[in-house]
Amino acid sequence: TIHLKSPEKDYSKLIILPTSIEELLRLAGEKFGNQSFTMVTNAENAEIDDIDVIRDGDHLFFSHTDFLT
Repeated sequence: TIHLKSPEKDYSKLIILPTSIEELLRLAGEKFGNQSFTMVTNAENAEIDDIDVIRDGDHLFFSHTDFLT
């Protein structure tokens, strides 16, 4: 499940996991209204930089770097 990190609301979508982080960031951008994401984190707020560490059932959170600073 992918989630958009937003102070206003939780946006969630269920997707089929693509083959790369770059493709995952692009797909999430499309699903959440043509946005450009720069980071994906897990439920523990750890940054994910390799698609192979993602497991079935993981919740992934997408954000822009400017949200975190």
